[in-house]
Amino acid sequence: MANINLLPIEYKEKEKFRFSRFLIILFFALLLLGSTYLYYYLEFQIDTREQQLNVMKTELAAIEKIIQEVKDLEKDKKIIEERIAVIQGLIDNQSRLSRILGEFSASILDEVWIDNITLSANQTFIFTANTYNNYLIAKYMVALKNEPTFDNIELAYVRKSTLRERNVESEIVNFKLSGIFIPQKVTH
Repeated sequence: MANINLLPIEYKEKEKFRFSRFLIILFFALLLLGSTYLYYYLEFQIDTREQQLNVMKTELAAIEKIIQEVKDLEKDKKIIEERIAVIQGLIDNQSRLSRILGEFSASILDEVWIDNITLSANQTFIFTANTYNNYLIAKYMVALKNEPTFDNIELAYVRKSTLRERNVESEIVNFKLSGIFIPQKVTH
């Protein structure tokens, strides 16, 4: 059997036109759908990156704060090191009298208190002090003689006096010592 088409030619062209129109509309619909998906995907990626950027900015601010604190600590350390150097220089270059006073304070007994001290240019010293009895004077003289920085300790005088406080009489012994101070080299 033969296939005979009795429809007019225009109808056949309309049918072809409908199919191509359908393909074009399908293409644009898919293109619109793909563009929309791509837009939302890229928008999501941008939001994610912005959140990461904000987190990094806050971390950077915290790190910059820590860096500033470290710099401040380094400045403080430098200042403290300079102060230590100045103090060390002062200790190394301290005067003769302060060394002598340091030696006296290291050797002094609790029961003896010094009233007056004189140091001459030839390293001799004279001082007056007070204590409670003659035994403590002798004990202090022996302590000074045992120190390597003191030599030729001599007792100049001893005077007893009575001190009255709050109806209590106390005997005070005033004495005068002289000797030679031998400065020691400062070691650190």
